[in-house]
Amino acid sequence: MNNSWHLGRFAGIDVRIHWTFLLLPIWIYFSQMAAGSGTLAAVVAVLFVLAIFACVVLHEYGHALTARHYGIHTRDITLLPIGGVASLERMPRNPRQELAIAVAGPAVNVVIATLLVVGLTILGGSSVLPIAVADFLFDLAWVNGALVVFNMIPAFPMDGGRVLRAILAMALPYSKATRVAVGVGRVAAVALGFLGIMTGNLILVLVAGFVFLAGSAELAMQTAGAERVARSSKATLLDARGNVIGAIPASPLPVISDQWDAGNALGQLSGVLEDEFLVSRHGEAVAIVRTHDLQTVVQNGLGSIPLERLLISRLLPYREVHPGTAA
Repeated sequence: MNNSWHLGRFAGIDVRIHWTFLLLPIWIYFSQMAAGSGTLAAVVAVLFVLAIFACVVLHEYGHALTARHYGIHTRDITLLPIGGVASLERMPRNPRQELAIAVAGPAVNVVIATLLVVGLTILGGSSVLPIAVADFLFDLAWVNGALVVFNMIPAFPMDGGRVLRAILAMALPYSKATRVAVGVGRVAAVALGFLGIMTGNLILVLVAGFVFLAGSAELAMQTAGAERVARSSKATLLDARGNVIGAIPASPLPVISDQWDAGNALGQLSGVLEDEFLVSRHGEAVAIVRTHDLQTVVQNGLGSIPLERLLISRLLPYREVHPGTAA
């Protein structure tokens, strides 16, 4: 991300801080001073904000490391005044994978809050922990709990919105699930923005604006991707490892090689609006398959089986294409 500084590299992932993030602790410090809280209280308030963002970094690592488990790398994690962003190289195409990645972040906050509460319960009755430190940690535990609730609001592309999209995509075409999730996210964004204005919470207003614009941008990118597929004069044919092995004539439907396994095929179709696709063998169309049927096959645990075997065994429903028809 431009205009950001590199903080370090942990677990193979770069952590960066956007310059606008510095405005937050500065604003916190001078707000406390203006309120007459004193220098010590202002410094503690800044330290508390930094502790919260340390938890935000761990939250983003929850997303990033879970994505890595599914073979999806993370370019970097960037801290902004409104939170953190883990820049995945691509979004998961399997709904169950997206669900796991989306939930992983809030799950980290649940673990942090639990550890803090347990630790405070054990040490609370002793003199080992000063009261000021105990209050600091208790407030940090409370904020982590609040982060879980806030992030699970179904406002796409926040975590809750991605959970909603993943659940919908288990029953609907991916494109329709995205449209529904973005629609719900827009309503949630307007509600958050209104609440921020009524309470004078500038951060909430900024979050609402981000949710509205980012959700719309992701939907636009998906639609543009589908349009590029429809307009392309030729379709590139890939083998099971993603290597280009040729080009075949254009088709009104997406074309997938029968050497792809079901899970990868579903991922390849994630940004396409059509509900059907052609399966190609040696440059010729051999079957028309519904994306929903492919999704069902993947959900039944057959995602690692090549389309060719699924078609031969009739585990994947299809309509035959006349031999010799170009894909």
